Amino acid sequence: MKKSVFILLLLALSTSSFSGSFVQAEGQQLASNASVKLTLSQAQQWARSNSFSLKEAQQTIDRNRINLKNAGKNLDFIPAGAGNGEEDAASSSAWKGYASSTVSYLESKKQIELAQDQTDYTTMKDYYDVLLADNKVKSSEDALSLALLEEKAAEAKANRGKISPGEQSTIIQTRLEAEKNVEIAKSALQKALEVLNTQMGQPQGTVYELVDRPAYRKMDNTNLDTLVTRAISASPSVWRQEEAVKLAKMEVKYYTWNSGTDDYEIKQIDVDSAEGGLKNTKDQLAESLKSIYFNLQQNDEQYEQMQSNLQNAIKVLNISRKKRERGFATGTEVATNQLKVKQIERNKDELIIQMTMLQHALNKPWSV
Repeated sequence: MKKSVFILLLLALSTSSFSGSFVQAEGQQLASNASVKLTLSQAQQWARSNSFSLKEAQQTIDRNRINLKNAGKNLDFIPAGAGNGEEDAASSSAWKGYASSTVSYLESKKQIELAQDQTDYTTMKDYYDVLLADNKVKSSEDALSLALLEEKAAEAKANRGKISPGEQSTIIQTRLEAEKNVEIAKSALQKALEVLNTQMGQPQGTVYELVDRPAYRKMDNTNLDTLVTRAISASPSVWRQEEAVKLAKMEVKYYTWNSGTDDYEIKQIDVDSAEGGLKNTKDQLAESLKSIYFNLQQNDEQYEQMQSNLQNAIKVLNISRKKRERGFATGTEVATNQLKVKQIERNKDELIIQMTMLQHALNKPWSV
């Protein structure tokens, strides 16, 4: 008898121990699935640390710094004196080499700034894509909730013979499609999170709570010409093309006549070509900014219209709720109106994200 009691006691202790371990493991699993708060700034910081193009740009700076130092040393060995043809050629070659190395070094510094801007923009896009995908999940889940309500109401009508089998089948099919849309939206959200994690160099499977949701900001009154002038003065592409013009002109200035007049004419053509490239770069930048500017203006108008639509939808929802309280409206009608309000609010969120991206592109068009 005592032996049986002892065995039962052992079993009880074992079960208790297993149960405690299971609860602990389950708690750890829940903790691992908990979302991590993530700001846009943190996401961009991780992305910069993970960027291969930024690492390459830094290596290019280091390489060009050494080349510039060596080119400077070459100037110390230019032959002194009045000079002859060979000495003039050596002097010309040394100065051109130094000027070219200087431009290459400065260009590599510009390139790393460009790579940073592009990395920040891509990360911002990936960050906002997660917000947009999350919106799609919520919208699809709301649509499913409404479809389930309509299916339940249809079933009640069918039991009373107030709806045809064909109509009921259509409602059931709508619910099935709504379920499928939820799964598609969740899959898209998962993919958006994976893209963001890859960009940041963070472990896949981490779930984030994105805390930086962009707020609506009306376009400022800066005119388009001012924006174009500002962008041209700050554009890495324009700077690079301006330096190409300088280098082409330098080739003409330090030209030595050993090669003949045909070579000289080619150098002059190179100047014209570089100047044409500079003008084309500026023109393309201006056209790009013009397109962004007018898109933002249209979005501003669209936002105002959405605000008006939202106010009207809220009024309709409130009326249907009051009618429901008095028995003059169904729960499905209220749910339908609620869904319309939520959808307009989410459409507004999506428009604000689009406007935020465009405003960033307006200030730094080279980052897009």
